[in-house]
Formats: sequence, C-alpha cells, structure tokens
Amino acid sequence: MAGMSDARPLLIYVHIPFCSSKCHFCDWVTEIPTAELLLRPADTPRRAYIDALCREIRERGADLTGRGYRPAIMYWGGGTASILAEHEIARIGAALHEVFDLSGGMDEATIECSPESLTPEKLAAFRDVGFRRWSSGVQSFDERRLRTLGRSHDAAQARRAVELAAEAGFDDRSIDLICGLPGESVEEAADSVRAALDLPVTHVALYPYRPAHGTVLRRQVTRGTTEILRSEQKAAYGRAAALLVDAGFPEYAMSHFGHRRCLSDLAYFQLRMDWAGFGSGATSLIGGEYLAHRRGFLSAYNRDPLHFDERYPAASPAIAARLLYQSLTTFEGASRDLWRERTGTDLDEVLALGPCRHLLGFLERVAEVRSDADGVRLRRDQIADAFIDLQFAGIAAGGGHGSPELPRTAALLG
Repeated sequence: MAGMSDARPLLIYVHIPFCSSKCHFCDWVTEIPTAELLLRPADTPRRAYIDALCREIRERGADLTGRGYRPAIMYWGGGTASILAEHEIARIGAALHEVFDLSGGMDEATIECSPESLTPEKLAAFRDVGFRRWSSGVQSFDERRLRTLGRSHDAAQARRAVELAAEAGFDDRSIDLICGLPGESVEEAADSVRAALDLPVTHVALYPYRPAHGTVLRRQVTRGTTEILRSEQKAAYGRAAALLVDAGFPEYAMSHFGHRRCLSDLAYFQLRMDWAGFGSGATSLIGGEYLAHRRGFLSAYNRDPLHFDERYPAASPAIAARLLYQSLTTFEGASRDLWRERTGTDLDEVLALGPCRHLLGFLERVAEVRSDADGVRLRRDQIADAFIDLQFAGIAAGGGHGSPELPRTAALLG
C-alpha cells in the first residue's frame, strides 16, 4: 500500500438497495421492483447480493489499494443501510477491512439509518466496522406527514433513534428533514425543526422537497391533486434555516447545517477526491472516469458485480452537468483546481458543454453567478431560492408548460 504521505485520498461508498417500504417522495426507488426492494436477509437474491457486493469490494478494493488509494471517508447508504442484519454488516465490514486500511486514519465514517430498522445490536455492529458518524432520514416529525410520505417509522421512533445513536457512542449525529412538501405549511416545517433541536443532534440536513419523476408525490403534483407553491417552499426553507442558524447550526452549504460538516457530501459535491461506489446503484469517479451500476438491475449485478453499465469521461456531456449542479449548491461552488484534478479538463471547457450552458443559463436568470480565478459560484444568499426555482422549472417542463429550454433544465433533476 502506498505510504500515508503519497497516498491518494478516496471516498468509499457502499450501497444497500433494500428498504422496509417504498416511500412516496424518493426517486431512488422508482426503478426498483418492490419485490426486490423488500427482500429479507434469508431471501436467496439478497444473500446473492451480499456475496456479489463482498466480491466487488475485495477485487476492486485490492486494485484501488494497489494504485495508491487510501480511504479518507467511508459512507454506507441506500436504500436503507440499517436494514442489514448483524451478520450482513459483519461480512461487508470484513471484506472492506481485508483490502482497505480502516484502522482509524479516516476523516469521517458515516452510517445512514432509518429509525424503524435500528437496534442497539446493529449500532454496536456498525461501531465495530469503524463508523463514528450517524445519519438518519427522519424527514418530518409530523405523524400525518410521515404517513403521506410513505415512511415506515413514526415520530416517536425517530426521536428514539437519535437517542440510541447517542447511547451507542456516535459523537456526530445528523438527521435529514424535508421542507416545502405539498400541502405543508411553513409552521409545520418549523415545528419539525424545533423537534429536531430538542434532540441530541449535531447536524441537520434540510432539503426543499424535490418533485422527482416517477414518484407518487410528483404524480399528484403534476395532476393537480396536490398543490405545491414555489413561494411557500422558499418561505418554508427560509424559516426553517433561520431557526437552525439561530440555534447554533451554521449553514455551510445549501441544506447543510452544523459546526461539524458532512465531509462525505462536500467531497462528492465539490469533487474534493475520487470516490469508489460498491453495490447495485452505486457510482464511482476514479481517475477521471465516471462509472455506474444501474439501479433496478439486481440480478445482473449479482451475476457480475465487476461490470459497469455506464462509463463516461467525467467531463463528458453525459455527466458533467450533474456534477456541476452539485458543486453549485455549495458556497464555494465549482473549483477550477478541483475540477481539473478530478476530470483532467479545465472548468471553462466543461462550462462550454451544452447541458452545462443550459444549467448556467437558467441560474444566471434567477441569481448572480460569479466567476473568477478560483471557480464559479452563486451568491450564497441566493443559492436556495435559485435551486428551488430550478426544481419548479422541472415541474413546468414535466407538465408540458414553460419555455423550450425548460425540458433540458428539468432533465438535470432526474
């Protein structure tokens, strides 16, 4: 293995494509057959998946280690990572430890959990793998809203999950909330933030609702059976963000609040390092190449976990706009140096690509876009409103309204 001084930092991501329910807002599950999503540990396809995942980790991990990569960040997500049984956690963790040095030098290790699937025993198993940061998709503390979203947990389970994480020794604890949901008032969004602030959390991710294609909520919005207003979503985000900042949770990127920053998100959004994604539905960015296992192809992955369904140069039109979109949600924006390091291409060449021009063109109409020797960024106090505007452009395009440029913009939203 390369020495610590000359090692190449790597973000390791492990994807668990199983859940206890098919949530009505989540775009990740739209392409996953429900029967596959709900597989249990004893089911043959799920057992085959764990085998295939461990094979990919061992074979690709050994190659990456041989090329001088050293894990700096680890993240297990999904799907629902905490749906794993203890023996599955141990197997995946053992495969990672075989090929990567996870002995304590990582900057961050996050396990993503859903409240209904947590037990003290599972949390102890995750700690044994090396996790020290805990994150949970709570989404709301309103009981009626949780049912509307199709979540499997209730508010009491969400509160207990945070307490369990603290008791298990996770010193960095984050929860996700969604604001600006269809039919949600500004006060309801504020109430969920207040409920979060009553708990021992160190970080909050607050996401404006994104009406993703193929979801139950998106269909309700486009059919007009559920109303969502742009002004109300902006007001909900502004109110909730102000509550968090006033409580001592500074905003350091759109939707991210806390003194302890989520390094995995920043690494991914800002292209701070290469990342290796393992599992069906995972993506990688290695040596300037974007690699992906497609979602919803579990059987194909189980047969050959070393095959990638998508391979693109990272600076190609097929993927560059998605990466740019993510960078521009951060206060620092797209760094010329980091984009050159990750993609091998100057940022100005990337910005000249058609999909990137369309994205920037839209954002320039709704916000101030600044470009200088360091990179390209939006004025920080305009980022949230600009990206909410972009989401609503996607709704208009999906419903057959709006300008001719909107369908291209909407495609960036998934």
